[in-house]
Amino acid sequence: MDARSPIEKKLWERIGPPLYYCEECLLAVKVTPVEGQEPIIKRKCEHTGQIIAPRRAIMAGVGGLSLPNRIKMAGLTAAAAITKRNV
Repeated sequence: MDARSPIEKKLWERIGPPLYYCEECLLAVKVTPVEGQEPIIKRKCEHTGQIIAPRRAIMAGVGGLSLPNRIKMAGLTAAAAITKRNV
């Protein structure tokens, strides 16, 4: 069941999915980490199912990331922090 609004659907198409979202209805979920405890989870829906957290990764060898890949990852991390979406 897709409960996203038309605006949320456009954001998914153009920017990407939220950092966390409900598996059942695809609505964004706010997850706040708490050190030493379970994270605080705030949902827009009433579901209790799984929360999806899509991520990107770049494989690095023994020497770590190359300079172009470090720049790329820094850009993706900054964009995710600004937009709260997996860019």
